[in-house]
Formats: sequence, structure tokens, C-alpha cells
Amino acid sequence: MWSEYQHLVVRREGEILVVELIDPKLFDTTTVTQLQDELLLLVDTERPSKAIVDFSRVVHCSTAVINGLLRAKKRIMANGGQLKLCGMTAGIRDAYKMLNLDGTVFQIHECLENAVLAF
Repeated sequence: MWSEYQHLVVRREGEILVVELIDPKLFDTTTVTQLQDELLLLVDTERPSKAIVDFSRVVHCSTAVINGLLRAKKRIMANGGQLKLCGMTAGIRDAYKMLNLDGTVFQIHECLENAVLAF
């Protein structure tokens, strides 16, 4: 069911949909666009009430990824759900802080376990 994704590993932890980004470098436009398309398809198909996007494997990330996350969050929230982020490197998280997204637009947690517990 979830094997069609090239840029995501998807699993369930109880009622929480965990989406792991698998590309260590999310910079080129093609990869970022494909990632966004896959994430939105997943959200539209699964309609999760609780979802976590895990950045643990990501080393470098373009801010263009934020657009896809915002769109996914909007769709999840439209169905009464919540989206949390986790596992960001200090550099990626600093970018989210500088853009005033950490703690305002996105709830970002150090690790998956903390994100799960936050629900």
C-alpha cells in the first residue's frame, strides 16, 4: 500500500501516521516537488487525525520543503487532525526558528518518541 513512495517511509504507531523522509539531501527542485506530491497524496489518501513527519535521515534541506509541509498541515487540520515534526538537525531547526515556524506554525520535537508522547 505504501510501497509506491520514493521519498517517504510510512508506518503506523497506533493511531499515529509516521512519515519518515528518506532523502538525506532535499535540495533539488525535482526531489522536493516529488516529495511534496507524495506527502499530499498520502495525506489525501489516509486522512490522518495524527501525523508526524520525521526528519531523522535528512542532513540538508531546502526551505522549499516548508511549502509541502504547510499544504499537508492545512489538509490534515481541515479533517480535524494534527501534524507534528521531529528529528531535525540543529541547522534545519534553526532555519525553522529564523522563519518563526518553530512553536508557532509547527510543533517540532527532538525525537519521534517525544512527538508521539506530545499527542
